[in-house]
Amino acid sequence: MLKRLFLCFMVLVIYPLGLWAQEAHEGEFRIKADNALSIEEVVSLTLSRSPDKILLKAKEKNTKAYTSRAASFFAATPEISLRHQNDSLGADQGLREWESSLDLPLWMPGQRSASKQKARMSEKETRAYEQLVIWQVRGEIVELLWQIKLAQSDLDQSHQNLEMALALEKDLLRKIAAGNLPKRAGLLSRKEVMSRKMQVIEAEREYIHSAKQYEAITGLKRMPANVTANFSEDFLHKNETYMSPTIALADANVAFLQAAYREKSREWNVAPRLSLGVRREKSSYLDRNIDSVSLGLSMPLGSGAHMAPRRAAAGMALAEAERQREIIKREHRLHLHEAEHELEVCESQLPLTENHYDLAAENLRLSQKAFDLGESDLRDLLIVREQFYQSSSQKIQKNIECKRAIARHNQIKGVMQP
Repeated sequence: MLKRLFLCFMVLVIYPLGLWAQEAHEGEFRIKADNALSIEEVVSLTLSRSPDKILLKAKEKNTKAYTSRAASFFAATPEISLRHQNDSLGADQGLREWESSLDLPLWMPGQRSASKQKARMSEKETRAYEQLVIWQVRGEIVELLWQIKLAQSDLDQSHQNLEMALALEKDLLRKIAAGNLPKRAGLLSRKEVMSRKMQVIEAEREYIHSAKQYEAITGLKRMPANVTANFSEDFLHKNETYMSPTIALADANVAFLQAAYREKSREWNVAPRLSLGVRREKSSYLDRNIDSVSLGLSMPLGSGAHMAPRRAAAGMALAEAERQREIIKREHRLHLHEAEHELEVCESQLPLTENHYDLAAENLRLSQKAFDLGESDLRDLLIVREQFYQSSSQKIQKNIECKRAIARHNQIKGVMQP
């Protein structure tokens, strides 16, 4: 009678746990897999929300301004002046003079072509920045997708472990009821179930964290279904040569500042001016109006001393850009080395994890058989089961990590397609 009461008590404990596991698995926030959604579509949608588009629009306006100035006929804004002179407050003899002039700033030799080159380099830098933004957003999205994949696999594994623990609990209850095991075996199995429950809660927390981060950045509750398929060994671009967008932008920035320096080297402090004027004068009330036309040219003197600080500032900006480019290249080489090393380590570890899993599965089978035959106790079986749980999780995780390593390697090299 007592054995039956104990059996009923344990069933009442286990059954709600099974319902809890199912409800937790179905009721929590999830990012749904969509077969019709691609990574590039996610990137495109995320770009529309990216704060970097504000700076990109500013760069495009800046480029248009440089292009408009280089296309101008004059080096600066033309000026119109008007002057009038009379002696009404003085001798009042009828002196009247009207004079107007148009001042046209002239391009120095080579200055306009240098300005056009600067506009072209500004356009090149803007396009390089645009590619960098796309590359960065794509890398961020791909990394988030792998985080979700890893969290999902860990969550699925946790649920499987809980189901195995519940199945073991059910089997133990039958043996306890039949008098083949002591009651303390039920306590051990219950402890095992509690451990698996905590593991599910922790895995659920990690998944929600990754999923919410993905939703916050992309604005989507859907993700591409074929993420892992796009990053098999067939998509590894290991020996090909690509231009990383970070380096491309650094090169474009240096080219732009070189053009800006050449423009400054051909620019004067004040542009030469061609003046066209019209003058009407009358010396007294009895004289007739005299109309005349004037043509003048003004040239600045000693402009080099005043332009030297501007040219030096342009040279400093160019030197700083070249320094930053070398730093970026050095960091890129380091990141590429890390990505290649991650691939090599993964290629070495993956077959080991698969062999380890096979051994752990066989060890579990033999341990379960020994336990059923009464050749080992429950504690030994639980230890072997824990080893199997870890080995199974490592196998799945390592497989995903290896595909993520391929994605990271391609991302560092600047591959824009999977």
